[in-house]
Amino acid sequence: MKKRDLYYDRIPTKFLREDIRLLGKILGDVLKEQEGDKFFKLVEEIRLLSKPNLNNYGSKNPHEKLSKKIKSLNSKTIFKLTRAFNHFCNLMNLAEAHDTSHTLNEIEQNKNKKSDSLFIEDIFENFFKDKSIPNKKIYDLAQNLKIGVVLTAHPTEVKRRTLIQKYANLIELLEQRYLYKNYQKKINEIDKALYNEITIIWKTDDIKRSKPSPLDEARWGLAIIEDSLWDTIPRVYKRLNKIFKKNYGKDLPRSFNPIEFGSWMGGDRDGNPNVTSKVTEKVILFSRWQAAKLYERELTKLIQDLSMQNCSTKIKKISKNSFEPYRVYLRPIRDKIRATYISIEEHLNENKKLNQDLLFKDKYELINILRDVRKSLNENKDKRIGNSVLLDLLRRARCFGINLAKLDIRQESSRHSQLVSEILKNNFNIRYENFDEDKKIQLILKLINNKKKIKNIKIKNKLNKEVWDTFKVISKQPNECLGAYVISMTSSSSDILNVYYLQKLAEIKQPLRVVPLLETLDDLKNGKKIMEKLFSLSWYRKLTNYKQEVMIGYSDSSKDAGKLSSSWNQYKVQEDLRNIAKKYKISLTFFHGRGGSPGRGGGPIQSTLKSQPSNTVNGKIRITDQGEVIQQKYGYKPLAEYNLCSYIGSVMEATLNPPPKSKPQWRSLIERMTELSTVSYRRSINANEEFIRYFKTVTPHKALGKLSIGSRPTKRKNVDNIQSLRAIPWVFAWTQIRLLLPAWLGTSEALRYAGIKKFKKNLNDMQKNWPFFSSTMDILDMVISKVDPEISIIYENNLADKKLKRVGKKLRFQFDHLVKLHKKITPKEISNERKKFRKSLYLRNNYTEVLNILQAKIMGKLNSKKLSNLDRKFLEDALMTSIAGISAAIKNTG
Repeated sequence: MKKRDLYYDRIPTKFLREDIRLLGKILGDVLKEQEGDKFFKLVEEIRLLSKPNLNNYGSKNPHEKLSKKIKSLNSKTIFKLTRAFNHFCNLMNLAEAHDTSHTLNEIEQNKNKKSDSLFIEDIFENFFKDKSIPNKKIYDLAQNLKIGVVLTAHPTEVKRRTLIQKYANLIELLEQRYLYKNYQKKINEIDKALYNEITIIWKTDDIKRSKPSPLDEARWGLAIIEDSLWDTIPRVYKRLNKIFKKNYGKDLPRSFNPIEFGSWMGGDRDGNPNVTSKVTEKVILFSRWQAAKLYERELTKLIQDLSMQNCSTKIKKISKNSFEPYRVYLRPIRDKIRATYISIEEHLNENKKLNQDLLFKDKYELINILRDVRKSLNENKDKRIGNSVLLDLLRRARCFGINLAKLDIRQESSRHSQLVSEILKNNFNIRYENFDEDKKIQLILKLINNKKKIKNIKIKNKLNKEVWDTFKVISKQPNECLGAYVISMTSSSSDILNVYYLQKLAEIKQPLRVVPLLETLDDLKNGKKIMEKLFSLSWYRKLTNYKQEVMIGYSDSSKDAGKLSSSWNQYKVQEDLRNIAKKYKISLTFFHGRGGSPGRGGGPIQSTLKSQPSNTVNGKIRITDQGEVIQQKYGYKPLAEYNLCSYIGSVMEATLNPPPKSKPQWRSLIERMTELSTVSYRRSINANEEFIRYFKTVTPHKALGKLSIGSRPTKRKNVDNIQSLRAIPWVFAWTQIRLLLPAWLGTSEALRYAGIKKFKKNLNDMQKNWPFFSSTMDILDMVISKVDPEISIIYENNLADKKLKRVGKKLRFQFDHLVKLHKKITPKEISNERKKFRKSLYLRNNYTEVLNILQAKIMGKLNSKKLSNLDRKFLEDALMTSIAGISAAIKNTG
């Protein structure tokens, strides 16, 4: 009797179950047609052999049969098999996104209302019901929200852009299929379209064959705006306005614009020699070209729509009594915007000279005209028309400006000090690099206030010249195109002043705000000292107009000291900076440089903002969205809308209902826990030479360097050690072998200490009443559910010697100890609540595990020197595909 395949029975919702069955069946049919019945049967056999499948439950060595089967396969079959399971994982992600959208829709329509405060409407209605919060305070905060969503080019999106677009086509077909579920003829048509699309996907190369340029990365980021966010923003703003109309009886002001998009794509040159001043200039022009195309398209539609004759006196006068006044009034701005994208296109493609004076360079050129048209429509009984397409375009213009996303510039602090040193030596014979910190500050103060210009600044050093050229490019751009100047590795107050001085020398009329990035553990600890030295100077406060933005880095501090220590020091520096900003009456904004993975600050935005120290949000925040997270959050319109609404709701919640002040006994315990975890973490990675060798041998670290997923190198400097390695490949490599080490290493020592009897009451209090600690433990719980220590044994069996196997055994012992301690200290009700949110992780294990076993076998085979060129090519491609598949299954990479 054939054993029942219980895999589908474990899928949590009927809707998701049906989609996964459908997509799985179609992919199976495509594999039969394209690769033959034999290969299809192999795929099914491999899937059924996988450990998590209930057919195989309880066996002593769950990997043995599967490993033997894969070992016997030739290189070409291994490659095809890897591709098949990679696509299964991506199709599952599509089905989950569709299911999430469907579930949210059902809850919103009250068909299946399960949770409170899931939607922005619920959050605001709770505010209005709370008698301790005046309605006017809610309104005033909402209309002044400043939420910066910054898209970065961090190399963690492994899927090709081509395939991302094809997956988007599939999800649209799934939507149509649900919409026409009662029309069999239509269902048949859609199923044929799904089959064709999946066939094309199967016959398309999965691998990025060349590294993207910074311009390619910028194109990809802007495509997310065009494909999804362009339509999503008006919907989000409509929802918010509807909330206030219903609960407060008043519209939000017409200038309301809570969300501003930023970008690092083409502006982040920290450790990336490919981002030059010329590249930055080109990216800004390209983003203006893209924006102009979108505005021209919308204006052309609007001109076609507004054929009415009745209009305001102003428009009638300007249109010279035309019988189509709106069309006449709108054409000049449409034509100017059209001329803008044509001119930029000719300049970028044919190197034609660009006349900046003729370009669209201020969003208010468009906004003011649209306001006039809307006012005229309102005056002529056409309010409904004014509040539809035209209002959508107004809202887009306010949000996206003239280049869709304001470009931040980021550079490492030492590059600025080297340039300042050369300029001062050449022009004043001053040895700036020999000055102590106080003397540097005094000198820069004097130079900034000196009205005398330095003429004909000449820079000889090649690296310094590139930095200087960047400042000259900034000086020529419309201010509206640029965001902040971020200084990575900020370790002193003079690092910040150097950038202000260089902006003055470059004659930048409206200087960019300068944002220090505190990223290493030492920088986080010194953050208060760095900023207080500046805040105490009245001339600095005037220079910044009593405003300061500070960026908190999550990646390097975590790699430096471990996740727990990193999180606590990020929390403390925000408290310190909040207090000194209040003392000197400075409006402070925090910019959170979060990655997608837990080891780099990833996690749900609601719990992240709730867990910040009280009064550090205050209605304004900036947050990075990186790599694969951008596609997950914003690639599908229903989820983009939900995620943007979540940002707004979370910022409102953190401002109006800040978390309680931390108790002294909480702080005392977490302080000791982080001290112990830091020592343990650093001992593990620094004290044992075999640990470094384990990382380089057992993880696919080297292969990640060959993966063409980003324009920047994997190392800041050409030095072969962990310290020089960037945080992303560090996290990425451990994620691939399912150990996720950076997110938990060192924490078991902290929990062992906290788990002793005398701390039990205090620890329970922290878990239940301190959002910072409960969020930290929740993320740890999620990490534990993603880790599969047995998988690392497969890698070791294929790649490691006896010494390295001992390292792996020790790491698994630490993890097992952590799991026991975590279970011991977690109250049962909290543990049960968390289990509800982990179902999808277990669901995808069926495919992830196969990919891990394939990857380990492939890495082992690639170590052989006897491989033919063809076999090596198949295996190298299979390795890259396995990396992409595991990333898709785990849903984050670096």
